[in-house]
Amino acid sequence: MSEASIHHGSVVVLIFLLVTSAGIDIQQHRIPNVLSLGGIILGVALQGWASGFSGVMAGIGGAAVGLGIFLPFYLAHGMGAGDVKLMGAAGAFLGPMNALLATGLSLAAGGAIAVIILLARGSLHTLLKRYWETLVCFIRTLRVEYIPPPAGDVAAMKFPYAAAILIGTVATLWWINELQDLTEFLLISS
Repeated sequence: MSEASIHHGSVVVLIFLLVTSAGIDIQQHRIPNVLSLGGIILGVALQGWASGFSGVMAGIGGAAVGLGIFLPFYLAHGMGAGDVKLMGAAGAFLGPMNALLATGLSLAAGGAIAVIILLARGSLHTLLKRYWETLVCFIRTLRVEYIPPPAGDVAAMKFPYAAAILIGTVATLWWINELQDLTEFLLISS
């Protein structure tokens, strides 16, 4: 069962929200609540406006998927609360199934960005060495012991994850043909 298509105006609002959030996150390493929490409320409201009660439920379900999948990463200190709330906002616009896809693609984009940063700064070898030591420790003791990166190491630095959420969500919109539909709508309307 596929989800209903997203209203064209909602696609534009979602992309604007994510581009704005990514820009602020890149500059300030934070995402304002007015964008993240406001995005959740707006996403649910626009879903309701387009599809009534079922739209509201889809918006709430999508927000829950985005929040629920990203929350463990926040609890493990792997990302900030603003990132979690922004993924919830994207989910509110997308609905549960599309939010699941966007969340997975955002995590993949975040991983790719992290590897690119590590490669660019020559720190990938150090990271892989720490993970190897963790694996060896696990094999010997059957206990997982996280070996944190040393202070100042690239792996210890945070990067603006809103960019990964933007990439993952736009990829989802492309995958579900919403970007093509929006382009056709804009061409026909002009």
